[in-house]
Amino acid sequence: MQKRGEVRLLFFILMLVASLFAKEQRIVFSYSTPPYVFTDGSGIVMTIVKEALAYKGHTVTPIFVNIGRSIEMFKEGYVDGSSIIQTSSGLEAFYSKPFMQYHNAAFALEKRKLALTSIDDLAHFHLIAFQNATKYLGETFEAMTHKAGKNYTEVADQKQQVYRMVKGRTDVVVMDRHIFRYYYHVLLAEKKITAQERYTLYELFPPTQYQAAFKEKAMRDDFDAGVAHLKATGRYEAIYDEYSQRYFEVAR
Repeated sequence: MQKRGEVRLLFFILMLVASLFAKEQRIVFSYSTPPYVFTDGSGIVMTIVKEALAYKGHTVTPIFVNIGRSIEMFKEGYVDGSSIIQTSSGLEAFYSKPFMQYHNAAFALEKRKLALTSIDDLAHFHLIAFQNATKYLGETFEAMTHKAGKNYTEVADQKQQVYRMVKGRTDVVVMDRHIFRYYYHVLLAEKKITAQERYTLYELFPPTQYQAAFKEKAMRDDFDAGVAHLKATGRYEAIYDEYSQRYFEVAR
């Protein structure tokens, strides 16, 4: 009986110590990036971040803002971390290992029959990309935007990217192929576009790896440990499978 009591006491002490180190983390998420992030607290990235931090006992309070505002909020101390970011953002933070990747591509109306075989070709057309694309898509893309001049713009609302392209208000959009597909089907369901307005996907970019960023090194380390645990147990793949079954196949 005494030994059993000692075991229970040890377990209680360990749980108490763990709770002392557990923290609530205010993490920034982009509000317009389904199926990765939904504002109801679900999504592939949302689930990975929550469960990775939960592995060490932490909880997540999501803060939904546009991509550009997320960096400013981190700098101003309003949040504890940011999801889907790279060291190329220039933000001073403790960066995690890459934990997910976007599959960016260029899209144009099929009937336009645009000849896009390289990133440089984009400079000849009116182009709308997602916010901070020049920070994340590499030097060749950034150089192209300088050539494009006023023909190049970035927007926070990625649903608007899809709508403007389909309606001929821009020649090309650049964004993750899964985000594009999600919003294309949403617009179809809302009857704002028709199935006859078909598009062509141009594979001009390699997968873009993303990290998370934290104010505290210990939290970054806990996040990396949590992601490693999700991958080792098969949970990481299961999260992708869950959303692939719910919507469409989402590449890792």
